[in-house]
Amino acid sequence: MIAVTTFSKTGYEKYAGKMIESVKENWPGKLIVYSEFPLEIDGVEVRDFFSIPGTQAFYQYIREVPAAHGKVENGYDYNFDAWKFTRKVFAQYDVLTQTDEKVYWLDADVVIKKPIPEPLLEDVFEGKALAYLGRAGFYTETGVIGFNPQAEDFEKFLAYYIGCLRKGILFTLKRWHDCEAFDWAVKHSGVDGKNLSPWFKIPESGKMKRKELDVLRNTVLGEYIQHFKGPKKEK
Repeated sequence: MIAVTTFSKTGYEKYAGKMIESVKENWPGKLIVYSEFPLEIDGVEVRDFFSIPGTQAFYQYIREVPAAHGKVENGYDYNFDAWKFTRKVFAQYDVLTQTDEKVYWLDADVVIKKPIPEPLLEDVFEGKALAYLGRAGFYTETGVIGFNPQAEDFEKFLAYYIGCLRKGILFTLKRWHDCEAFDWAVKHSGVDGKNLSPWFKIPESGKMKRKELDVLRNTVLGEYIQHFKGPKKEK
């Protein structure tokens, strides 16, 4: 059972260090980290992020595009910060092309609170290609995603997923981040996934509190994993 993540140097200094220690202590398998800077961590496999095929070309292409850094007319909008929020797609793609094991993506501001039984992580897939935190009417919460490379049509999903970035499709979507790329790939590949949060529904008013968007805490994984999103991770 593989866990994988990536983060910036600032992210490592502020919160990812705690995430790594919690994974080392409580995850029933190995952790792979994709790093953009020199890094050595005992018990962790560290890979060079920019050795992933296609990363240098992609980020060179959007380097001088202000909108792709979230710079919009009224300031900053994370929904368009492809520079920051697409890195996980490349990391996921790279590890998934090199293993048949189940892989879980964990954002670097996630903490594993206590040991997770491996059978639980296996069972949530129910034989499907993905285990994800769906939010009907909104985009998927991608802080934690399970991938099952042995499932039928998984390679088709993976091709659509990375193709969304490499072919520039991402920049035709409503938002330019990994959540939109994931949802687009699920829809167009037709792959069968297990939605771990099928109860989620946006109210008719369209107004929701931030904690209501945190579907992870109400899933079978919520007992073990906590996601310190936004301002929470600074604390």
